[in-house]
Amino acid sequence: MGYPVIFIHGMWCTGAHWKRMADLMAPRGYDCHALTLPGHEPSTSQPLTVGALSLKSYLTYIEDYVARQNFKQPPIIIGHSMGGLLAQQLAARTRPLALVLLTPAPPSGIVALSWTNIMAFWRVLLSWAGWRKAHKPGFEMTQAYVFNTVPQEQHRAGFESMVHESGRVVYEIGLWPFDFGNASAVDETAVRCPVYVVSAEKDKLTPPKVVRKVAALYPSASQRYYMNRGHWVIDDEETEEMVNGIISWLRPYEHRVTRAL
Repeated sequence: MGYPVIFIHGMWCTGAHWKRMADLMAPRGYDCHALTLPGHEPSTSQPLTVGALSLKSYLTYIEDYVARQNFKQPPIIIGHSMGGLLAQQLAARTRPLALVLLTPAPPSGIVALSWTNIMAFWRVLLSWAGWRKAHKPGFEMTQAYVFNTVPQEQHRAGFESMVHESGRVVYEIGLWPFDFGNASAVDETAVRCPVYVVSAEKDKLTPPKVVRKVAALYPSASQRYYMNRGHWVIDDEETEEMVNGIISWLRPYEHRVTRAL
């Protein structure tokens, strides 16, 4: 088996949303692990189980999973959106081969609110006790803010595959100054692996200016900026090209570690 890859999904998603990227990476020799975070398994009771979960619950689950695998080679961590924040936290606590952040959500300390993501989350942020409720955006909102550069024919199936997200997590990320548990904190000095960061021009949830602030936490990070792409980089018309770029970036680090073994 090749190097293990841990895929960490974003809000409203499951491990199944990594299928396109896993299908592109597995034939190139990668051992792909697309986790579904706690409370995200699709079911009629799913909104009831996810509502009050914290980022800390998600991170503990991922850490436990990685520890159980007892990988013989250091894993590559790839996170999208909220999963990009969790990926940073995981990388600070473990020793991965590399960290790949795809349109990542920012950790605490970075002011990330913009007009577009305020519009995307205002219903949950302003609803009474929204931090204790599960939420899922409506179809039109998903089209406008998640799939805005994805081919139209993918929108309905993409929306139907999405699940509810924890309201508490929205507050922990978006209103971190008021979270005394500091669930979205990252010790960037503890991330010692190579970092690759992807941003997209038309991303309305994690705009490029926010992603650049995340990349700036890691002075040696490699950055790739895509014109005319939105937030859903994990399955759009340029996903294959993006994966090819990621793999080309990874190969020298893989060879370096392999020679040292």
